[in-house]
Amino acid sequence: MEFKIKDKGFAVFLLACLLVILIFSYALFGMAGLRVALGIIFVSLPFYFILNNFNLEEGEKFIFSLVLGITIFPSLVYALGFLISFKISITIAFIFLLIVAFTMPKIKKNNPPNVKMA
Repeated sequence: MEFKIKDKGFAVFLLACLLVILIFSYALFGMAGLRVALGIIFVSLPFYFILNNFNLEEGEKFIFSLVLGITIFPSLVYALGFLISFKISITIAFIFLLIVAFTMPKIKKNNPPNVKMA
């Protein structure tokens, strides 16, 4: 998978923001706050990889992946949790989203869009 980071300064800025969020969440809430912040980051990671396949700016991918990670991932885990244990459903949903993220470029490359230019 190829990362399309055009502006390295913005990527460094995003990483610095994440580091500040982690430090403040640890300072305010202790280890529980750090775990929640890391959980939100890890849950949003597969969606960032999925959105990396589209023509979006870095900020758009970052914000959309956070929103999708906070909304879609818990919904998948909750629905799957009716069938199996919630701990196992978290793992299965995360692995499923990573598989989708890393196979999407291959599927997208094999099926180009049918766009007719005038």
